[in-house]
Amino acid sequence: MAAFKKTSTRAYTRRKITPDAQYWKKLQFPVTVKEFTAIDYVDICPTEPHHIAVTSGPKVDVYHRETMQLLRTVSRFQRLAYGAKFRPDGQLLLAGSEEGQVKLFRQKQLLRIFKGHGSATHRVDFMHGLPQIATFSDDKTALVWDMADESKLCTLTGHTDFIRAGVCNPASAHLVLTGSYDHTVRLWDTRTGTSVSTVAHGAPVESLLFFPAGGLFVSAGGTEVRVWDTIAGKLLAKVSQHHKTITCLGLASNGQRLLSGSLDQRVKVYDINTYTVAHSLEYPAPVLSLAVAPGDSTLAVGMISAGSGLLSFQHRAQPEAAAPDTSVGRTKVGNIRNVISDDYFKVQPGDQIVPFEMNRKMEDYDRLLCKFEYSKVLDLVMGRYNEEKTAHVAIGVFQELIRRQGLKAAVSGRSIGLLHHILKFTIEYIRYPAYKQVLTDVANCLIDVYGDSLHEIPGLAKGFRRLRKEIATEITSCREDISMIGALQMFLTASTPHLSSTSTNIQHLTASSNICNSDVQKALQPSVSARSSEAVIVEVS
Repeated sequence: MAAFKKTSTRAYTRRKITPDAQYWKKLQFPVTVKEFTAIDYVDICPTEPHHIAVTSGPKVDVYHRETMQLLRTVSRFQRLAYGAKFRPDGQLLLAGSEEGQVKLFRQKQLLRIFKGHGSATHRVDFMHGLPQIATFSDDKTALVWDMADESKLCTLTGHTDFIRAGVCNPASAHLVLTGSYDHTVRLWDTRTGTSVSTVAHGAPVESLLFFPAGGLFVSAGGTEVRVWDTIAGKLLAKVSQHHKTITCLGLASNGQRLLSGSLDQRVKVYDINTYTVAHSLEYPAPVLSLAVAPGDSTLAVGMISAGSGLLSFQHRAQPEAAAPDTSVGRTKVGNIRNVISDDYFKVQPGDQIVPFEMNRKMEDYDRLLCKFEYSKVLDLVMGRYNEEKTAHVAIGVFQELIRRQGLKAAVSGRSIGLLHHILKFTIEYIRYPAYKQVLTDVANCLIDVYGDSLHEIPGLAKGFRRLRKEIATEITSCREDISMIGALQMFLTASTPHLSSTSTNIQHLTASSNICNSDVQKALQPSVSARSSEAVIVEVS
């Protein structure tokens, strides 16, 4: 006797999990801190213990990375503070302000005040290897300062709009990059105070980032991220994966992953080898700033929500230590007579291998199908769906009942409660593409069995009306999709006339649209034997 073939219950919603998705999903549930104003900038100290500086309103809060406790608050600002950033050794903190002044702190002590900008200074940075700083302002200029005596060393002029992004080259101490709302990015040599190169980003530049080697930089603005060669000024890559303005950039995984945050409430993770999206993180509000701690141990994201700020901290879960294996010692003291030599399992010439088949455990619904108890199997899967929401199991059983021509017997003479469950399940999933064909047959069967007796079962009338409304909505949606496909095909045909003639494509499109339209109507209409029942459903009020 042939073995019973198990009922196919494949779930259609499973997606392949990539290594990047597994890696970034190890971030623990976020710790959220609410602020009174938007989070302008987040920076993580490069040295241990990697404190986190959060610029929000007229203050800079410094948090402990692991405990998320507020260590200190720097509030020596008359108006809003902007872009607080740690020096690479973590000893000093530099911040801009709305009044244009730039302030240098050690812990909470104010060391220097740099006065020279005529408007708000949104971004600041330390010159690598030099006791100098660079500041970037809305007065369309960038200034280079000496930290010791607060003197102005160089003025960089050339932009025609606000400078909202700026960064110093980590490999060359005298190169500074500025990004402006005039849609351009300029590279400056601070020794001469001149612009070395200028590139057009194509949108107001919101953020800039150098790769660690300094040979490449990234600009973000509008909905695009662009990667450039620093010296040649050549565009190397252009990525557009956000549908709202990109506000911030970051590096992770030891420089192997690029992160971008946007007002569309998402942070995208890119592979720098291909510049494709490796993973996407969703947040409850538009993202304004982000920072990643060394080793990807912490991801800090600043947001704006209804005028106030939200700060999200996510830590990477530490791997648990494996339990010691005590089975080795037990094997060593075992009885030597029970040990079989490895040579026993070697295949010798002329041996015939007989496959070993273990007795497969049969599911409850398969046992009932073996006994042809169709009503009980329907009761079982509907009850399991109500408890566990296993839609794919119910669909598999429905499909098997249709194949065996036992669906009508299974739904006939049932209680009002079970029929309500079947109708509710059909209405919920009949528009799902993977289940549409099976549930259309189920709906036709219900109409065939109960369509003529709705006046005797008034409780079902409401369910059948909902089913009719859902099917009508799906037909309307299919027609709209077909019209959209036709419009797109005509547009593509007109834009590429060398591929084929316009008249031929339109005729082919019209024919295919009629076929698709008829197929949709045919798939969603009741069977021939149920058309008389359909009239009964339409007349229910």
